[in-house]
Amino acid sequence: MMLRPARWTTQMALVGVLTGTGAGPALAEYIIRPGDTLEVAVAGIPDLKQRSVVDLDGRVTLPMIKPVPVGGLGLTAAQGAIKEEMSKKLYQQRTPAGAESITAISPDAVTVSIAEYRPVYLNGDVSKPGEQAYRPGMTVRQAVSLAGGYEIMRFRMTNPFLESADLRNDYQTLWMQYVKLQGKVWRIKAQLAAPGGPQAPALPPGAQPAKGKAAADDPTADTKALERLTQAPLPKELLDRARENVRQQLELERTRYGAERAFLQRTVSVADDQIALLRSRQVRDDENAQADTIDYNKLKEFSERGNLPMTRLSEARRLFLFSATQSLQTGVQLTNTIRERDDAARKVVRLEEQTRSDLLKELDEANVELGGLQSKLQAVSEKITYTGMIRSQLVRGGGAKPSIRIVRSGLDGGGSETASEDSPVRPGDTVEVALHTEVPELSQ
Repeated sequence: MMLRPARWTTQMALVGVLTGTGAGPALAEYIIRPGDTLEVAVAGIPDLKQRSVVDLDGRVTLPMIKPVPVGGLGLTAAQGAIKEEMSKKLYQQRTPAGAESITAISPDAVTVSIAEYRPVYLNGDVSKPGEQAYRPGMTVRQAVSLAGGYEIMRFRMTNPFLESADLRNDYQTLWMQYVKLQGKVWRIKAQLAAPGGPQAPALPPGAQPAKGKAAADDPTADTKALERLTQAPLPKELLDRARENVRQQLELERTRYGAERAFLQRTVSVADDQIALLRSRQVRDDENAQADTIDYNKLKEFSERGNLPMTRLSEARRLFLFSATQSLQTGVQLTNTIRERDDAARKVVRLEEQTRSDLLKELDEANVELGGLQSKLQAVSEKITYTGMIRSQLVRGGGAKPSIRIVRSGLDGGGSETASEDSPVRPGDTVEVALHTEVPELSQ
């Protein structure tokens, strides 16, 4: 409730801007026209919050009710008409417990506001003619700014010195982005060229990289290459900071990739040791099983002649079955270990291939972005040169003011009027701009 006075004050101030009058008791309320967007909300029923554009017939379409004619009405009258229609309806909603209830919409719970005003239109010597979104209190100067300013020949001659400062700031920002991208390209190439990296095949345990490859992993060589690459017209501390960030990122990426690759290679190495041990055990198990089989067959012959107790034959049969089972288990374990070792070896290859693919894709995108930044730098450089020329000309003379007229539709009184850059505009206005700038000639 404490917010109502402030809201009322804001609305009255808005009315004053829209009508071009000062604050006072005779302020006229804003009249809704086709193209305005209204927002209707019902307290306690979020589902009924809706925005709708006033159509050409001046009607607004909302859920549950028939189209309401609001064109030509003030906001208060439009709100009353919408409230009257919505208060006739019952709303069925589901409670948090899951039950359904029917609620009558109270007129006091309905609020109507203008979410978006009709756009204003700019025509003539502006960079981007066409419609611009209206904001309360908008002036011609602000509308022209949204349209990209005046035509290039005027080039914001009201203050080319500030324009030069902005362009220099843009130029430095683009150079900083360019340096960062150069560092990114250098980092990716260093990762691809590193010994044991995603470009090189996996080295067996204990093997040394080929001669000449170590230079790519030399921090001193990396630093020199990075400093040669990232040369730019920027302060030294900015360049040093950018280079240090790139070096740290490279170290982190190398450490991460190396740790993951080393883990997989250790898994392969451990599996190789287990395979060798299991193969040796399988040989012994096969020999034991073969010997137990021979013993069992001999004892079985003696038993069939009646020269051997059954208990002795049963013991031999138990030993034969145990050794055969153990040999079979060792074979199964060996097969599983070989499969695990092959899976780990494939993961090493996939890690290298995927990392290389990701790096190449990242490198391609960075090179494309570098090309775009080069074009932007060239464009800003040319603008700085042109602005400097205009600024030197303006030191000896000034440009003419633009000729501005505001055209209003018949719904709002119609006609046109001469205006200045500080004149307020209303929703639906058309602002026509004509420049008659005389630029002083360069001295011979």
